[in-house]
Amino acid sequence: MPEQPFDNDSTGGEQQQQQQHADQSNNEFDDNSPANNNEQSGDEEEEEDDDDDENQTKGDEDEGKEEVEPTPDFSDEDYGADFPDDVLCPELMAERPKEHESLNNIIVVDNLPKVDQVKLEKLKAVISKVYSKFGVCRNEYYPLDEEGKTKGYGFFEFQNEQMAIEAVKQTDGYRLDKNHTFSVNLMSDFDRLTQVPPEPIDTGNLFSWLAEPDAVDQFAVQSDDPKKTTIYSNALSQPIVLEDRNKWTENNFVWSPKGTYLASFHEQGIAFWGGKEFRQVQRFAHRGVNYIDFSPGERYLVTISPRPNNPEAFIIWDIITGQKKRSFPLDQHSSQGPSYFKWSFQDQYFAKQGPDGIYMYDRESFQLVDKKPFKIPSLADFQWSPTDNRLAYWTAEDGNVPARLVLAEVNGVRLEEVRSKTLFNVIDCKLCWQKRGDYLVVKVDRYTKKSGEKNNPKYSGLIYNFEIFHMREKNVPLDTLEVKEMIQSFAIEPVGHKLVVITGENLRTNVTFYKMGQGQKSGKIEPLKVMTQPVTTSIWAPNGQYVVLAAMKTGQSAGGQLIFVDANDMSIMSKQEHPDLSDVEWDPTGRYVTSYVTLWNAKRDHSFKIWTFQGNLVFEKSVERLVAFHWRPRPPSLLTEDMIREVRRNRTVWTPKLDQRDRILRTGESAKQQEQRRKQLDEFQRLKEKNVKRLAIQKQQRAQLRGGVDTDSLFEQQASNVGEEVVEFLIKTEEVEYKP
Repeated sequence: MPEQPFDNDSTGGEQQQQQQHADQSNNEFDDNSPANNNEQSGDEEEEEDDDDDENQTKGDEDEGKEEVEPTPDFSDEDYGADFPDDVLCPELMAERPKEHESLNNIIVVDNLPKVDQVKLEKLKAVISKVYSKFGVCRNEYYPLDEEGKTKGYGFFEFQNEQMAIEAVKQTDGYRLDKNHTFSVNLMSDFDRLTQVPPEPIDTGNLFSWLAEPDAVDQFAVQSDDPKKTTIYSNALSQPIVLEDRNKWTENNFVWSPKGTYLASFHEQGIAFWGGKEFRQVQRFAHRGVNYIDFSPGERYLVTISPRPNNPEAFIIWDIITGQKKRSFPLDQHSSQGPSYFKWSFQDQYFAKQGPDGIYMYDRESFQLVDKKPFKIPSLADFQWSPTDNRLAYWTAEDGNVPARLVLAEVNGVRLEEVRSKTLFNVIDCKLCWQKRGDYLVVKVDRYTKKSGEKNNPKYSGLIYNFEIFHMREKNVPLDTLEVKEMIQSFAIEPVGHKLVVITGENLRTNVTFYKMGQGQKSGKIEPLKVMTQPVTTSIWAPNGQYVVLAAMKTGQSAGGQLIFVDANDMSIMSKQEHPDLSDVEWDPTGRYVTSYVTLWNAKRDHSFKIWTFQGNLVFEKSVERLVAFHWRPRPPSLLTEDMIREVRRNRTVWTPKLDQRDRILRTGESAKQQEQRRKQLDEFQRLKEKNVKRLAIQKQQRAQLRGGVDTDSLFEQQASNVGEEVVEFLIKTEEVEYKP
């Protein structure tokens, strides 16, 4: 059993103690509290006794003294009461400290020379000369030690924040002499700079799985009853179990985008697991989380707990430190799903859709860029580019104002429009970026006739088309592809220039492959091939070229068709079946692809099958009440484009070596299996010989029990009637050239 990530959570106990302290504090200030009433009455009695004693003593003293005439009072307390301090003493009040919204007008300068009182004035003159060029320095303070020497740092208060910030920029790293180089910071950064990070957890090597010499990938399988999660290594002969834990997660599990962490869901929050032994490496306390979302670089995590009246429905965490960066309440103007916040490709910005536009935040301050949203009326949806600080959005029709499709670029605090197109009679748009960011493909659903009420419109004469932006070309040219039939699904080749579109209804569908040309240079998108196949979706391999056309279970149709296509020559490599198909998922390298049937799609026959990219079955397994299957992602390759081209150029050199390595792995695995079978056969022979001897010893006793009849001979006669049948299996076929 793995350690439970939230067993030691003392939140409830702390809350109970805090409540007790609060009750105790309330009693201390409650006049009606019995304890306070008793104490108060006792104090009053003591005060009365003290007053009597004091009066008695005072009376005795007065009797022994003569009457003295009181001294005249010449004070005038009312004089000057109507004059403010600034009028009474203006020079003094001008130097008084002023309140600021922050401490940004004060700087701390470290690595100053340590001098005594004799040289202090000279030091002040030198430092004042350095900082006088940035503005008015109203106050300066040099802390002294017990011997009266400066401690090597000082505090300087400028007239405003801008002066202090400029002083920090210009003098941080300033070299006063060969022994003293300034280190300068704002006073407001003091808490951040002095904060001691928590003791790091020894997580081991979180990237050990990437060092596997044969580049074997991993995948995780989850069953519902019992709640069990199993992680496999996809070895060459058959998958090997690495971890098998019950109740590892209370809900589902999620891999991080680069595969570094496995996230498990719990009532108290989210736990991260990693390393060779999948130990707990981090946890995030947030009750009732049912969705999480990672930033693309795995630096930040968003946990989502859409409970009613929850002021912290969304929390953004720093994954490395586990610190909470910012929280957000529920927003009624947009979706509350896992894509509530959308991240830019380098985690620099994250944004959400608001009632009046895009609310974009930066990762440094986690505040709105330029302290205000980008106003976009009738905003319907937006998506970030996976490789640039660009985003695409579209606005819905609003009265006589048509819909617009816009490509914009983030430039500092501005959102600059790069390309746009006006669209008429639009029902919906679906934005889809290619993996490498070379293309933006937008599916547009339009109508020719509209009827019904405003809140419940009805459309007829539907028209479908694609708007394709060529991102790497000058001025971002735009192509339009019109499609006459209803579009079921489409997919862009992740690395390449092809687009596959599935049109038709139910399973009476056509699959069309297009080549996206060079924008306006070619003028049109070239259709490559049309296939009539009963499928519902297409899934590209991570590096393109190979695509699986699949028929998912829909309604009364069990689906299950799997068609493996090589898009280079448009050839069908294989056709397979997996009834009640739930989903298809490629491994991160594109060597294998998995089809699986889950509990949510079928009542029985829950299983997963692993195929090669050519459609050859290599492994299948039945998993009772299967609920999830996911390959472990890999981080992007560190190889450059030139290095990849060099590897491909020398493919003839590497291929024989890799084939030899595969044969060794297969042979080694076969030798292990043969050794295991030999041991099982030896054990069977030993057990058989033992039972034969026992049978011979007990033969006379059996005959006596059976009335002198030798029943062993009957079995021997039956054994003599047994025949032998030889069954032949086709192992492989080879084509050999015939030479007469």
